[in-house]
Amino acid sequence: MAPPTTFSPVAEQELYVVKEATPGTVPATVGVPLAFTSFKPSDKPLWLPDESFQGSMGDVYGEYQGPLIASWDLGGHIYGDTFGHLCYNILGDYTATGTAGSGSTTLTAQCTAGATTATVASITGFSNGQAVQLGITADGIPEIVTLSSPPSGVTLTFANTPARFTHANAAAVAGMVAPFTHVFALLNGSLGSTVGPGQPPTHTFTHRNGIAANGANQYAYSCLSELVITGNAEKLLDFTAKATCASRATAGSAVGFQNLGSVQPYPSWRTVTGIAGPASGGTQVRNIAEHMITITRAVKALNTEQGSQQPYVIARGKQSNTGKLVFMPSIDDTALTNMLGNVQPQLQFVSNNGLAGASNVIVQVDIVFAAYEVADINDGAELFGYDVTFKPIHTAASAGGITTTGASGGKGAVKVTLTNAIPTY
Repeated sequence: MAPPTTFSPVAEQELYVVKEATPGTVPATVGVPLAFTSFKPSDKPLWLPDESFQGSMGDVYGEYQGPLIASWDLGGHIYGDTFGHLCYNILGDYTATGTAGSGSTTLTAQCTAGATTATVASITGFSNGQAVQLGITADGIPEIVTLSSPPSGVTLTFANTPARFTHANAAAVAGMVAPFTHVFALLNGSLGSTVGPGQPPTHTFTHRNGIAANGANQYAYSCLSELVITGNAEKLLDFTAKATCASRATAGSAVGFQNLGSVQPYPSWRTVTGIAGPASGGTQVRNIAEHMITITRAVKALNTEQGSQQPYVIARGKQSNTGKLVFMPSIDDTALTNMLGNVQPQLQFVSNNGLAGASNVIVQVDIVFAAYEVADINDGAELFGYDVTFKPIHTAASAGGITTTGASGGKGAVKVTLTNAIPTY
């Protein structure tokens, strides 16, 4: 018998991510490739057995499908460009700024949230495909859009990246180049959200495995319930993620191979840590062997009698966080005294690839107040250390020039800032 020739090698699988304009609606493109080490999707229909008594000793006389839902577990190394999609999905508050390029003007009319054009005083210096910043940092709601057609008259068009915020007449508008800075914080209310109060965007994840029709399965309406950042001095900076999503659909057209960008993952030793201040100067500590930050989100699929097995809505609820620090070796007992005194120090973790200009890629995590809950001495094989678990506290306060409050103004606990060459998410 001849062996099969239609099987699909595991090594050739690929994963893509794209933000959805409408929750649960698969976009026309699969988006960008997301490097990963594991992806475990699971479709979970709700099974409805018929357990009625029917005059015999049997138990089940039929089984029917109820609502359809799915989930997935994802793991990999952190790439400082594509990692933003995961941060945006679980936190939801997002602002972006860039480095000044060509073109500088002001709005001559209000630009409302959802708009795809802006009326400006001058289009001199602007060009098709250019990244443009609407608003300035002082507005509290800076964002980057990408021009989708050549500027004309007094109009800038950005059909593929609609404005998420409303910008007032006379607000600054400027052309931008890399590096860009992206800030992700906890979304509160509707400012910047396109899917309702407190609801971050949703994403479709496309798993090209070669088995399904057109070579790929698609998991729309993905809502992250967990994102874990793990640094260990002897490993790469890693992440794991969990999500609830719509049940599997097959790609509508053939999904081919895409190359990853030039960004590389981080050896975790490139991370510097600040305790009771920023990760520089006198508050930088050098004896953190491992750190972990777990960002979680309550996620619930709500089913209704709507003539469809798909959920009516997948809702995001409360957002919470935990963390871990491993001091090894410990050069003093500050970890223990901070816990006993309920000091709740500021924490900052900065992973920088050390390159310049547009090639600079940074992943920064800020926590204004970290309440140490456990600080146990670690009697390692050679030296003593401390294992600390902590709880980031939701607050609108700031410390060391850092606040976790985003554009939507609510109380945050963890803020993630990315620097890279990606104009916008």
